[in-house]
Amino acid sequence: MRDDIYIYIGKNASDPLIEYCKNHHLDKLMLVADDNTFAAAGKHLSEKLKAAGFDVKMSLLKGEEIVANEQYFVQVMLDTGNEERTFIAVGSGSLTDITRFVSFHTRSNFIAYPTAASVDGYTSAGAPSVIAGFKKTVYCQSPLGVFGDIDVLSAAPQRMSASGFGDMLGKYIALADWRLGKLLWGESHDEAISQRVRVAVDKCVERVHEISQASTEGIQALMDGLIESGLCMLDANNSRPASGAEHQISHHLEMKLLWQHKPAVLHGIKVGAASVICAGYYDKLRRISRAEAIKQLDRAQQPTREQYEQEIAQAYPGIEDKVLAEQEPFISLSEQGYRDLKQKIADNWAEIQAIAASVPSSQQMAGWLKQVGGETDLTALGFSSAEVKEAVDYSHLLRHRFNVDKLSHLCGINLK
Repeated sequence: MRDDIYIYIGKNASDPLIEYCKNHHLDKLMLVADDNTFAAAGKHLSEKLKAAGFDVKMSLLKGEEIVANEQYFVQVMLDTGNEERTFIAVGSGSLTDITRFVSFHTRSNFIAYPTAASVDGYTSAGAPSVIAGFKKTVYCQSPLGVFGDIDVLSAAPQRMSASGFGDMLGKYIALADWRLGKLLWGESHDEAISQRVRVAVDKCVERVHEISQASTEGIQALMDGLIESGLCMLDANNSRPASGAEHQISHHLEMKLLWQHKPAVLHGIKVGAASVICAGYYDKLRRISRAEAIKQLDRAQQPTREQYEQEIAQAYPGIEDKVLAEQEPFISLSEQGYRDLKQKIADNWAEIQAIAASVPSSQQMAGWLKQVGGETDLTALGFSSAEVKEAVDYSHLLRHRFNVDKLSHLCGINLK
């Protein structure tokens, strides 16, 4: 438990939630749910809150797929009306992000009441949102508290838990990418936070069998890991400790589905499969000798602004300006800066390979995912081989962070 965020994951989570609200004089509440989460927990929670004397309103979101976008932000605001209420997000990722966004922009507080161990964003301040068709994390606020009923969480569809486990596995890639960013691009890095995330994901892997069985012990361990990951993002004031090249591949595919008006695929399921791809990059990175790396660096040519613009226009039509702005630090790199970057890679090759060695093999990652019922291949999720290749080729353009994908695209190290 932290001083600033009250966390309870256990039996009968509605009881400590009621006690918390009474102790903090949170009398007027606004529950946000969809049909599934209302049936799983929202109806029961609403009835208990009303019986305890609280003034409770409900925003029940409809639709085949609930997405954190302008449509649902506005709906929750309209349902709330011009009243001061504490929001309670009853659901998983998108519902929590919608509630986080609306509560922040209405100067209200919110509480997370998760119904599945499917994402790591419950405790974070960021709300991954789709704004004008562009997937970006909007930094809002963390919740006052997180109250998870272990029986509700354990009863969630196994695919939801597989999503949470896939999201956690992605931390192996994110942490390695973060170290690359510090080593090669001068990004800020917090070793203590990095170690906390590593411990959290290792503990989830140790309980992979229990998670696959949806036992209360396994789901408790998974929720503990997801919450710790969110807290680490909060402490770092960004998503760097928990999001790397694997998340960028997932974000690219999420936007693709939105543009095609197709149903979304669970975030963590995509992240898990993308993590297998990125673990393969690190597999190959471990096998490249310094001499071979220098040869590849010598052959590499700095991409021109025109090349960047052509790639961005092809991959992200309609949002080119946003993506160009993200890539400006790389696009504007001087010739001398590019030479210095390649020399830094050559000089630090042993450290780069040590970073690569910290990532489990792609085969091991795939084995863990299979054990919990996740997917190991993005094509099994309905994406064509061409769409997967596009995501692999262009997703590095979505963020201005340095990662293993950027090492390949910008510097010519052959990892594909």
